Amino acid sequence: QEQTTLPNILLPGDASERDAGFQGGNMGCCCSLLGSSEPEEIMVAPPPIGLSAKLRGTSVVVEGGVISGTGSVLADAPVLQDKGYFEATVKTEGTFAVGVATKDSPLEGILAQEQPHQVPTAWTVTNGQKLSAGDVIGCAVDQADYPVQVYFYKGSALLTQMSGVRGEVLPAFSVSDGAELVPNFGGATYGSMPPGFQGLIKCQSLL
Repeated sequence: QEQTTLPNILLPGDASERDAGFQGGNMGCCCSLLGSSEPEEIMVAPPPIGLSAKLRGTSVVVEGGVISGTGSVLADAPVLQDKGYFEATVKTEGTFAVGVATKDSPLEGILAQEQPHQVPTAWTVTNGQKLSAGDVIGCAVDQADYPVQVYFYKGSALLTQMSGVRGEVLPAFSVSDGAELVPNFGGATYGSMPPGFQGLIKCQSLL
C-alpha cells in the first residue's frame, strides 16, 4: 500500500514555533498579511527614554544629547522596573548632579539632598564626589525591596548609596558653572551595569 507523507504543520505551542518566534528572548507577534499564507513576524520595540521637554529649568539647554546651561531636567518617563539603571557622562566639569527626583522637584537650580528637616524630593550625586571630565556616572535604582535604594557608581566602583526614596521618581540631571552632561538611557553601550539591573523601559499603553 502506497504511503502519503504529510507536510510538517506548525502548531501553537510547538517547540519549533517557540524557537522561530522567541529565539534569544525577543518577544514579537506573528500575523498573516492579506493575500499571503506565510506569517510575518513583527517585532515591537518599547519606545526609548529621553529628556522631558516640559520638566526642565528655563535656562537648561539640551542640544545634540548634551545638557548644559543652568538648572535641572528630568527624563520623560519614571523608573518603573524593580531594578533600573541609567548613566551620564561628564563632558565638561563644573557644578552638576545626577540621580533621581520627583516631578514636583524645583528645577531652576541644582538638585541635591535637602536639609534633614525637609521632605526630600531628589536623591543625587554631585561633583563633590571627585568626578571629572570623561567620568561615567551610573545610577542604579533598586525598588525590589523596601526601603528603596539608589546606588551611584563611577565606572564599576561604588561611589555612594542612598536609602528611603519615596514616590515615583524620574532620572534627573543638573548643571551649572559651565558643566555639561551626556545622559545614556541605552542609546549607547552602558559602561558598567551592576548584575541584576536593566536599562530603563518606557511604559507603553496597550489601549
